[in-house]
Amino acid sequence: MLGVGSRPSPPWHAAAIWVLAALFACGCGGGGGGGSPPIEPPPPPPPPDPISLFDAIPASGVSIDPASSRLNIVHLGRPGLRYRYTGACSPTGLAVRRSVTDLGGEEQELVSHQLACTMRPLTSYRITLDATATDGRRYRGELEYSTTGTVRSSLDVVDHVTVPAAYADELFKGFITEAVLDEIDSPVLGLLAAGIVAELAEQRWPNLAAWPAEFGVVSQRVAYTSRDPRGVRAQLSGLVAMPDIAGIGDFEHRDRVVLLEHATGSTPGSLSLTDSWHVLAVLIASHGYLVVAPDNWGRGATAHHNGSDQPETYLMANRVAGNGLDLLAAVLDGDYDEFHDAAADVDVSIVGYSQGGHSAMAGWLASQVGDTGFVVREVYSGGAPHDLYRTFRGTLQHVAGSCDGDPWCRNVEGEAVLPYVRDRILPGLFEYVDVDLDLADVVDGDAFVDEFVTGFLEGESRYDDLKTALQLNSFTNILDPEATLTARDTHVHLYHSAFDRLVPEQNTRDLAELLMPGFDVTHHDACNSDAYEVLFGTVPVVGVVHSVCGFEMLDAVLGDLRDRAASARGGSARATDEFW
Repeated sequence: MLGVGSRPSPPWHAAAIWVLAALFACGCGGGGGGGSPPIEPPPPPPPPDPISLFDAIPASGVSIDPASSRLNIVHLGRPGLRYRYTGACSPTGLAVRRSVTDLGGEEQELVSHQLACTMRPLTSYRITLDATATDGRRYRGELEYSTTGTVRSSLDVVDHVTVPAAYADELFKGFITEAVLDEIDSPVLGLLAAGIVAELAEQRWPNLAAWPAEFGVVSQRVAYTSRDPRGVRAQLSGLVAMPDIAGIGDFEHRDRVVLLEHATGSTPGSLSLTDSWHVLAVLIASHGYLVVAPDNWGRGATAHHNGSDQPETYLMANRVAGNGLDLLAAVLDGDYDEFHDAAADVDVSIVGYSQGGHSAMAGWLASQVGDTGFVVREVYSGGAPHDLYRTFRGTLQHVAGSCDGDPWCRNVEGEAVLPYVRDRILPGLFEYVDVDLDLADVVDGDAFVDEFVTGFLEGESRYDDLKTALQLNSFTNILDPEATLTARDTHVHLYHSAFDRLVPEQNTRDLAELLMPGFDVTHHDACNSDAYEVLFGTVPVVGVVHSVCGFEMLDAVLGDLRDRAASARGGSARATDEFW
């Protein structure tokens, strides 16, 4: 009921409207505000710092064969970065980290990304490399390139020779003698060396020349599709050697294909019967094995390319490995099925000595990325500069007179090593990697430039890029190989003599220490017998002990191949007693 003078109550919603209006009109009450301030969005993260590429295959901006699925990206970076790869070709792979020393600036790692991806023809690609530090700081590097149209990859036989079984035996006997005597100018020293080598051969090398050949051999010079040092499609040369099984109806292929990595000065694809690694290929093939031996870029068919002489990719691990694995893959995909098991991943042994021992390790590392179609079961590496940087530096220490018993220069003769530096190591590095130096900065005729020796050893920054390139092509500085490399079941055989005057033995000691105990490694002591010490003291010639240790390793390779072949047959294959 309504009283006198009273007004009717408004509906509830009308009252609410009056209250809201009053609140807005008074600015939300005393003091000028009682609400929360608007939430500001977080600031965008800072852009990643750039990663400057030190080396890349392919080089930035080039056009490559779409079948070239293997990529390498190299840079310096902070220790402990985590990496992620992105790109239209879905790159996968691993980051091989290396410690670096004697560089200016903050502590860094040298990282070589071994990548594989599937590419389409006539397409532009960008591989993005993102890195994150433990403090959250981000880094980014990019590699841009394109692909050509589809061109059929080829493996073509250019020439061939046939070596009868009886001649294969005699061929290697002559080579053993010539390989040692060619190093020696003095007839007297030559006779002494020949006598010591003959004694070693009789006592320790039953397989090299005393295991009678079972087959004649067909050696083919082949041209195959791979890439030049910048990653561009190119035709390279190499050797394929196989047993001559014409007319043999019951040939049973062996359980290994052998990849031979040649030593300094060799060109297996030349088919020369005086070329040491062609001779070795003939010897192995004469026992039933398929043998593949690439010629490094700058040798064979690529010694003169596109109108100019080409420096060899000497001890340039990523480039040499890529070419060698391309030839191996082409052979396994080619018309050689009767010499290997074509229905499964093929078991491979990689063999190399000296320069070739370095290439063998590079090939083993590269084989751990992508679908290769083969499995590396053994690596035989001897007398190799596995720490190319310290080997190079040791030579300069010797020249500067600052060795002081350092194992990297204790037995080195700088004058004898200089031709390897001047004519082999530096031309390829200077041509294919930007180190901002040329040969005249380093050597003057038959001597090192004094300013270079002093500046390199004392840490002048202008030599940092050369030091980085040498350490990129070393293996003993790989960090945490157990966490990086996947081929745990490969048996790695290492050989080196403590009396080597050409390549310091410390190279192999350090590599063995790095890989053990996480990998299956045997560090053989065969090249340190009394006979080697006598040879070292009697014949003071740089390459003699180095070469003789190579025969020691090669005899062991043949012995292992012989034992496997005999085991497959359920019998034994004994070497004869007669050597010479």
